[in-house]
Amino acid sequence: MKIRILAIAKKPKSWVKEGEGDFFKRIRNFTKIEIELIPPLDENSFEIQKTKKLESEKILTKIRDDEFVIACERLGESLDSESFARKLEKLRDDSRKIVFVIGGSHGFDSVVLEKANLQISFSQLTFPHELFRMMLLEQIYRAFTIFAGKKYHK
Repeated sequence: MKIRILAIAKKPKSWVKEGEGDFFKRIRNFTKIEIELIPPLDENSFEIQKTKKLESEKILTKIRDDEFVIACERLGESLDSESFARKLEKLRDDSRKIVFVIGGSHGFDSVVLEKANLQISFSQLTFPHELFRMMLLEQIYRAFTIFAGKKYHK
């Protein structure tokens, strides 16, 4: 299994790099993981729909044909940690490559959501992108500890 995260995001602050680095080390005990940040468009350059469309097109160029696409979408399926772990475990058992996609501040254009094999929501709340990436990494790590029988998950 290999996991990639594609995110429309600015260069991370030092606290984010440190936190992401910690989770990368933990997750790499279980699987390969990488993150690719795609610079966002200047919010003042285009109207919202055009920005969503252009950023979504950037995301689509980065998705590989053999990847199972999971869109992190506020209106997606809500899962608890155990259900999320079971989905990842099945994808691992099926030897799937996974890519999580995180849209820009205005979300995705419909083309990304149509490409997605699964849409998941962590909450109806809106989170800063940096914090959301850390939450995603933590849940990926938690999922691996769940199906490895580790004590991390309570």
